[in-house]
Amino acid sequence: MPSNRRRQRSVRITVAVVLLVVAGLVVLAALFIAELVVLAGAAVVAFFAGVGAVRLVLDELVRSRRDAAEDRVAQARAYQKLNARRADEHATFADQITTRLEDATTTVKELRGTLRLAERRTELAEQRAKHEARRRGELQVRLDTLSSESEEERPEASEGSASASPYWDPEVPTVVDLLAWEDREDAGPPGISEADGRLA
Repeated sequence: MPSNRRRQRSVRITVAVVLLVVAGLVVLAALFIAELVVLAGAAVVAFFAGVGAVRLVLDELVRSRRDAAEDRVAQARAYQKLNARRADEHATFADQITTRLEDATTTVKELRGTLRLAERRTELAEQRAKHEARRRGELQVRLDTLSSESEEERPEASEGSASASPYWDPEVPTVVDLLAWEDREDAGPPGISEADGRLA
């Protein structure tokens, strides 16, 4: 389409130039002949050739302006389409970025929650460890106290058992001796019983 317009423009401009050249040659020829009829005819030819050339040039200007306006309209429509496409791409890109940002924000919130939970668990574990260490220390102190008390009670128990156990003395009569002595007391002295027997 632009090549056809350029050809038409070049043809019109060429025709206008040719008309002006012909008019000039006719006027020169009439002046060379120097006759009134020839001069009048040359003037008429030159006038109509000038009018035709001017008309072609005006048509060319009008059509060139019209073509320029059409080109501008086409460029404006193409730019509008390009702008609409860029707007759609921008909206799509904005939606993608917004979605990614929301996902990133959600991920950050989840990670913060997980971090807080881990910190809380760590604090609880530390408290539990401190409590277990304190309890272990208390149990160790109690164990040491009980061990020392048991060690102190062992000599006392040994001394108490030694003092509680009777010391056997061979001069002290035993239970069997005491029972035999009681039997002898119940039976009476042997001399008296024999004398009584004789008296009887």
